[in-house]
Amino acid sequence: MKRVAVFLVTVLISTLLRAQDIKAGPWVSGVRESSVTILWTSEKPGLAWVELEDGTLKYETFAGRRVFHRLHSIQLDGFRPGQVVRYRIGGQVLTDDSNARKPQFGDTYSSGWFRVRTFDPAATECRFSIFNDIHLRAREYRKLAAQVDSSATDFIFLNGDIVSAGNYVLDTLVHYSIEPLGSLTNGLPLMFARGNHEGRGNNVELVADVYPEPSEAPFYYTFREGPVAFVVFDAGETGESRSLLFCGKPVYEDYLQEQIAWARKELFAPEFRDAPVKLCLLHVPMIDHPDQSDFLLQRWLNRAMVPMLNEAGIDLMIGADLHEFMMCEPGSMGADFPIVVNDDVRRMDVRCTTGRVSVRMFAPSGKLEFEREFPVKE
Repeated sequence: MKRVAVFLVTVLISTLLRAQDIKAGPWVSGVRESSVTILWTSEKPGLAWVELEDGTLKYETFAGRRVFHRLHSIQLDGFRPGQVVRYRIGGQVLTDDSNARKPQFGDTYSSGWFRVRTFDPAATECRFSIFNDIHLRAREYRKLAAQVDSSATDFIFLNGDIVSAGNYVLDTLVHYSIEPLGSLTNGLPLMFARGNHEGRGNNVELVADVYPEPSEAPFYYTFREGPVAFVVFDAGETGESRSLLFCGKPVYEDYLQEQIAWARKELFAPEFRDAPVKLCLLHVPMIDHPDQSDFLLQRWLNRAMVPMLNEAGIDLMIGADLHEFMMCEPGSMGADFPIVVNDDVRRMDVRCTTGRVSVRMFAPSGKLEFEREFPVKE
């Protein structure tokens, strides 16, 4: 009954928002200790702003002027670690821009109020849910999302291949990757690792626009929540023929080497090194897969990056991509840490404290399919 009520409320909110020219959202991305980014799409281009509880308005701007888009992305900063930010989104429809000196605007719109919390390294635990390899299967995605307890979750991690290869169009990308999460996106940050499918087709830059990151690179970064320091990698393509087609061998290899050089600095900086728990998240797991005719990238990553991760003291790696569950014990794959590969169209709930990491994997039916606790290195 509770789930039915939540579903009806979500539908009602969605209907009201659409009536006010909000097509999808809002969703929250790129959260750090002092900043959050609020995103949504509107039916038509127009002005956009986020209003805070104290009446402050932050407009969508570029180089000192307001802009008229359909995908709206507004970064808010100046917050404290762990601060609850109460916000609502609003805008004004652009009705005529034929005269560049005098654009015409129509009605304004606004949403209800929402809350999001900034990340806090002083928190005693970190709780998050992982989705991966959905590949447009929105029905199962909704079922998995409906089981998430937002009051006991700090953020959602989308670990790649939520969509499939194609020529990316804004509404399609948002419809399949964001909307099935329902009202969770209003207050739970969405963190993202690019899958191999999100690296194919045209307009792949749009993926970075939908999941903006405040770091220098859009798809590999570090962040901290509670006792956990996270490193996220972008493994790119999985097979040699595809990497040549979509990337070009020199460009592709340069991109991977760029991440290795970056990680050698980030993983041994005090902010990462001194965290009680260290997790590595990426779509393509760093394993020496037994199928030697494929999975070229997995073996390359295993040989090129696992020794560095061992030295950095990683406690657990969580991957995806295989469309099957895999559990690699510490000492296998050349890794001093366990590697867990989440099955496709499954949700993995992770809870981290100073001493341990608890992992549970669920099917769309709600059935618990895997459960284990991993100790953390001292």
